[in-house]
Amino acid sequence: MAAGTATTFAVALKERMMDMPDELNTKKEIDEYFKNLMKELKDEMKKEKIENAEKKKNDKKKKKDNLDEDGNEKPKKPLNKYQQFIKDNQDRIKEEFPELSNTERFTKLAEEWNKFKATLVDKEEEEKDDKEEPSDEDKEDKEEEQEKPKEDEGKEKKPKKAKKTTKKGE
Repeated sequence: MAAGTATTFAVALKERMMDMPDELNTKKEIDEYFKNLMKELKDEMKKEKIENAEKKKNDKKKKKDNLDEDGNEKPKKPLNKYQQFIKDNQDRIKEEFPELSNTERFTKLAEEWNKFKATLVDKEEEEKDDKEEPSDEDKEDKEEEQEKPKEDEGKEKKPKKAKKTTKKGE
């Protein structure tokens, strides 16, 4: 069987049976030849399957390396706040509570994250409030802008009449 070609078991068996030597005269010899042939084919198929699996594994590794078209490494995305928190605090929790299982450790981290997240939300709200509080001048400008459209709403717009065109010379 040629390497790199994907032949089925049946096709490979037929090819080998055609190459059976003519010296085999008895049924016992033919059965023995067939038995050996089956073992060889199974072994070859297993080897081929393993080689293909390794090839796929290597291809996946190449893809996982995050290489761009030129072969250069792509920059990694920055960690979000949660991921950064877990990364920073996981070792500390492990040292403080060595008896905890991984599940319990992550439960503890999740509880701490929720507390930390609440402080983050409070800080963000304060920042938004600071940004959203406009100065007195801005408030006056907004009020004036809001009043202008109201004044225009009171007046009804009359449709413009089309101008009549007259022909010269008549």
